[in-house]
Amino acid sequence: MRKGIRWIGFGFFLLLLWMGTVYSQGTGTTAPAPGQPSTTPKPDQRCCIAGEYKGHHKDIPSKTCPKPGEGDFKMIIYQDKGCGSKIWGKITNPDGTTQDFTGIVTPGTGGCCNISGGWSKPAAAGAPAERTDFKGILCRKGGKWSGGGDYRTTRGMIICNGKWNMTQM
Repeated sequence: MRKGIRWIGFGFFLLLLWMGTVYSQGTGTTAPAPGQPSTTPKPDQRCCIAGEYKGHHKDIPSKTCPKPGEGDFKMIIYQDKGCGSKIWGKITNPDGTTQDFTGIVTPGTGGCCNISGGWSKPAAAGAPAERTDFKGILCRKGGKWSGGGDYRTTRGMIICNGKWNMTQM
């Protein structure tokens, strides 16, 4: 009887050992062998767009945009470590007003990068809340990023669409 219990215990031990081996191989937690590529993707470093930019925007006249505006701006873009896709920063207008924005950058075609983002302003005395969303393409020319795109600003019932362009300083 004791011999039978020992064999059952030994069989149980082997079963646990085998299950542990199968489980650890199935989870993919083993590290790659030296000299083998890692399975962890690295950020795409071709879209390293962080920096200071000088730009211009212009509203497109329409029924929903009764007083189209235009003007220059400066934009500072910060980016996640390793040229990650998350961007944020500050836009400064000639009158000194600023807007903080957030967005993303992704690889585009031909070595260019797609950017999109936006910002909001809460309602203030006599002024409705405001939301601006932008998108566009930046391409590297002469060692600096430049490009342009579209934006949409909504202030209550007023909706102005427009175009922007900018160049890295």
